[in-house]
Amino acid sequence: MCKQYTLNLVVTIFISFLLVTNAHAWFQFKNSTSSTVWVAFQWYSPNSCANDAQHDGGLWETKGWYSIAPGQTKIVFGSDLQSTGNRYYYWYAESSNGSVWSGAYNTYVPSTAFDWCLNTGSTNSRIVGFREKYIGTSNNYTVNLTP
Repeated sequence: MCKQYTLNLVVTIFISFLLVTNAHAWFQFKNSTSSTVWVAFQWYSPNSCANDAQHDGGLWETKGWYSIAPGQTKIVFGSDLQSTGNRYYYWYAESSNGSVWSGAYNTYVPSTAFDWCLNTGSTNSRIVGFREKYIGTSNNYTVNLTP
């Protein structure tokens, strides 16, 4: 009876750990500036983008613009970061005071809210440089946007 109780306890703890881990999986941004920040985010999404007739070969989904007020934290990807099969994520941010957080990975983005696959564009698109973030084996990650 003691062995059965111990086994049940171990299984219960293990299942609880799995549920808690998945519930707290995210990629988020914290706005530590005094201005509103808008963020665009990109992740590997072959299941969504491979079936999109307009994706033009890009298997990466890009979504924006997430508005983040000063002091606010916002989750932009609320799933297990390891579930995409890729450990790289990309992001770009700009603020109402003109500050920009950019990188070397050029991507089309429109001026209005969007959710599309890489290599998509429109007449109101512009090219911005996304930053790359390697998350390794992390299940969650926070980018702290500072002045």
